Amino acid sequence: MRYAYTPEQCAWRDEVRAFLADAVTPALLAEMRQAGNEGEGPLARAFHQKMFDRGWWGVGWPKEFGGLGKTAIEQFIFVEEMERAGAPAMRLTITSVAPTILRAGSDEQKARWLPPILRGELEFAVAYSEADAGTDLASLKTRAVLDGDQWVINGQKMWNTGAHTATHNWVAVRTEPDAPKHRGISMIIVPMDTPGITVQPLYTWSNIRTNAVFFEDVRVPRDNLIGERGMGFYYAMMALDFERIMIGSVGMLRRLLDELLAFVRRTKRDGRPLGTIPWVRRALADLEMRVEVGRQIGLLNAWLIDQGVVPTKEGSMAKVYVTELNAHLAAVGMEIIGLAGQLAPDDPSAPLNGRLQWLYTIAPMQRFGGGTNEVQRIIIAQRGLGLPRK
Repeated sequence: MRYAYTPEQCAWRDEVRAFLADAVTPALLAEMRQAGNEGEGPLARAFHQKMFDRGWWGVGWPKEFGGLGKTAIEQFIFVEEMERAGAPAMRLTITSVAPTILRAGSDEQKARWLPPILRGELEFAVAYSEADAGTDLASLKTRAVLDGDQWVINGQKMWNTGAHTATHNWVAVRTEPDAPKHRGISMIIVPMDTPGITVQPLYTWSNIRTNAVFFEDVRVPRDNLIGERGMGFYYAMMALDFERIMIGSVGMLRRLLDELLAFVRRTKRDGRPLGTIPWVRRALADLEMRVEVGRQIGLLNAWLIDQGVVPTKEGSMAKVYVTELNAHLAAVGMEIIGLAGQLAPDDPSAPLNGRLQWLYTIAPMQRFGGGTNEVQRIIIAQRGLGLPRK
């Protein structure tokens, strides 16, 4: 497959590209580098507000919920252009939680949660993993017991990225202890200012913060449970499928490869242009091919969504391919640049602002975020190739 955009899609791409050329300023990019690319500074928040004001966070949402009603391909274009421009990223609130509420929530729940999400009033962290239930989500132990009109939650979550800044948490809990483990889980929305919640920081190699979160007799309203009780495992899988599709975007890699190409064109080594060295040319050609393959996988996922399909094996394919490519592109790029490629983003002399070194250090987190790549390969084997579980 090689997808070519329609004239309408090209016009949308050009509109997004023109806006980003003006909105993504050097000051915003510098703030993001200083903050570890988390997009938490005042300029990043101001940029997000522009997105909320335009309704662009709801690119693919139905118009009745305030969205633009655009196709998944058009949303793919939006995400790709955002990443190529280096803009503050779309959050899991938009890319994972909201699409799941749209599909699994009741009409009342959609009316309650979606409008404030689109206005930027709610920000979600996603709480699935636990100390003893990481890759095996169905083994989670965090409990929610119904007490009158309230759920009482007790347990612990790990790798809860964004929990220290989020207004709400999208929490997988066990509500049916006697049911088969895949059928006894529910999804509950928990406001983060609820008494009984403790957030402890966990820092990754790249100094990006994630968290351990503890719930002790945390009480939330009964109607904060989303969809059908006991179906939370399947809602979590749906949300993860959407998350993996976004993780599988290559817009950032395209931007970094373009910056690497510009570096090669202007740099000499041992008196000769870097771009004339045969192994460098071969390496860059190989990276061009790999990035384009990732882009086509992403377009395939978007096309499937437009056909009414929630990609499962395809989402896993995109997630594995792109997160592995992140590490490969960073390693090859640093080899091309030389020893200076290992300088961190906070070093003013770092080529490409230290972005390749940054990408290399976040690559391990990307490989397990959204579901470890080992598990994704099992999903591809079983759902894509029809291989048995054992």
